Amino acid sequence: MTTARSLIDKTAGYVKTKLYNEASGHDWYHVERVWKMARKLQAAEGGDLELIELSALLHNLGDHDFYKFSEKKGSLILFGMMDIIGIEEPIKDQIITVVNESKYGGIETRKPRTLEGRIVQDANFLDTLGAIGVARHFASGGYHGRLIYDPDIKVRAKLTRYAYEHQKDRGTSINNFYEKAFRVAELMNTDTAKKIAQEKVVYIKNYVEQFLKEWDEYAKMQF
Repeated sequence: MTTARSLIDKTAGYVKTKLYNEASGHDWYHVERVWKMARKLQAAEGGDLELIELSALLHNLGDHDFYKFSEKKGSLILFGMMDIIGIEEPIKDQIITVVNESKYGGIETRKPRTLEGRIVQDANFLDTLGAIGVARHFASGGYHGRLIYDPDIKVRAKLTRYAYEHQKDRGTSINNFYEKAFRVAELMNTDTAKKIAQEKVVYIKNYVEQFLKEWDEYAKMQF
């Protein structure tokens, strides 16, 4: 008989194999951090631990980011992978819901309906912040063909889900801090995540401030 712990360990091993060399900032180590943070949040906030752990582990495996942003296709692929792992009904449908609701969609980002969904979303969003978040922003930017910065490209004040999903190369990585990172810091659901986010968002604000200061210093140099 498969226990919850052995199923989670099997899922972790499967995901690690699938995402270990992924280069967009959504690799195994990102998943592992989200998994660990979700466990930490659950310890403080409650919720179904098995559902939270499995959803955190699988939140990028059927990510529609890899399937041209087709939520339907991503869900079908994730269903198939859960069959391979041996995850059974009814938790599969619950995982799909949590995973789909954990995504960032600009101004159309959904607030998850369940505590488990809110915890996984918080854990996922927290990895956008802090020093690791800075590194992931630039890795993602290079992966999607974004410029690091261009002062003539302005921040999109109201980034729609469509623009976020299909126009990733139209902005810059520095603008993406304003379009995503600073916004997800304001979308935290749980009190525990809100406290963790406070310190992490200060770091990225200081980083962006220093980046723009250095950029302006070079721009003012005369030859």
